[in-house]
Amino acid sequence: MGDIREIGRKLNARYVLEGSLQGSAARIRITTQLIDSTSGTHLWSKSFDRPAEDIFAVQDEIALAATQALQVKLLGGNGRPVASNLHSANPEAYQAYLQAEYFSGRGPSKEDLGKALAYADTAIKLDEKYAPTWALRGSVQNMMAESGLIDPTKGFRNARDDAERAIALDPTLASAYLALAATQISCDWEWDAANTSITKATALEPGSVEVLRMSSYLSRILGNLDQAIKHYEEAVALDPLLVNSYSGLGYLLYAAGRYEEAQAALQKALDLNPQATYVHLTLDKILIAEGKPQQALANIEKEPIEWAKFTGHALAYHALGREQDSNAALAALIAKYHALAPYQIAQVYAYRGQSDKSFEWLERAYEQRDPGLPEIKSNPLFKNLHHDSRYRELLKKMHLPT
Repeated sequence: MGDIREIGRKLNARYVLEGSLQGSAARIRITTQLIDSTSGTHLWSKSFDRPAEDIFAVQDEIALAATQALQVKLLGGNGRPVASNLHSANPEAYQAYLQAEYFSGRGPSKEDLGKALAYADTAIKLDEKYAPTWALRGSVQNMMAESGLIDPTKGFRNARDDAERAIALDPTLASAYLALAATQISCDWEWDAANTSITKATALEPGSVEVLRMSSYLSRILGNLDQAIKHYEEAVALDPLLVNSYSGLGYLLYAAGRYEEAQAALQKALDLNPQATYVHLTLDKILIAEGKPQQALANIEKEPIEWAKFTGHALAYHALGREQDSNAALAALIAKYHALAPYQIAQVYAYRGQSDKSFEWLERAYEQRDPGLPEIKSNPLFKNLHHDSRYRELLKKMHLPT
């Protein structure tokens, strides 16, 4: 293993768990050490001698022991007890769960989320009592419904059912409450209920990356952009290898007008996954805001999501004064995605100064409960509408702060 300090620096991790494995066909010995990467100090070490068939059980033991050792170091022993049911009892089910988790974290593309859903389905068939898989499948279906990859009504209904099943199986599972919160935000528009779910998740798993990201999302919707950015910055610091954290942070920094920082975060997302979705659309909006529409036009060609590419084209062509081309891109967006993207259509009209058309599509978004609509307060493309009484009335209908 390389130098612990260098590993900690690259991962932006204060503590590193180091281990070695020895064994035969019958028995294994695993030696683990928890190390402070800033000083090289060994905080805890332990050896585990077990029969080879107990490999998954010993994984649980190691995870629990290391977490408790770190908890004592950071919280003086006053933290909440760590759950011990970290893994499914079925090795194949747990492997499928891990694969679903991997693909769900790569970004909301149709291919990756489709694989995540398929692996989650497999894991549930193999072990239907493992609560984290139900929570993960709920989260995946939320993302697919939000992105228009599946029918939103059916997708959100299934996501809610999965989250509630996970809670019934394990009421102490933070990810289950987060999956429920995502549905309450994107589909139900029940901000108080979502806050209650997030509060439960926070109490169960304080400092979790996913808790921070969901807290950020609700803060953004309610108009507290500074708090939303702070939560995402904390999430990135805790886990610097999650694509979605960088793309989410990049969008928030764009919305706050912090373009240079936003571009750095978005580039990091692309470094981790060159096919990350929506990143080029956000870059497109930044370049337009910076007065670089020609660069924006070249950039949006790299966006893998078609409706996002149409949106970027309509915005960039308008900024270039090429209204015929902007109209053609908007027409393509409407023709193919009018049922799934009324919010995106409305933001193009708002940016182009066509308020009546924008409100027409915002009303459609409201009637369809478009999952993008709750983000309207933080979206810079709607600033042309802020002076209009119809904008304030829409916020009131959605029980958002005016």
